[in-house]
Amino acid sequence: MRLLFILLLLANLGVYALGQGLLGPRPEDEGRDTKRFAQQLNADAVRVLPREGS
Repeated sequence: MRLLFILLLLANLGVYALGQGLLGPRPEDEGRDTKRFAQQLNADAVRVLPREGS
């Protein structure tokens, strides 16, 4: 019973570490280019204009 508890504890710690990104990129971040957000120039200068016509 003690061995089962230790195995479950280690499995939980492994899943937690994976979710926090301690073992590489987080699963949610796969395919995202997170460095591009830091490279944005004049991001507050972007304006959304209303549609003309309809």
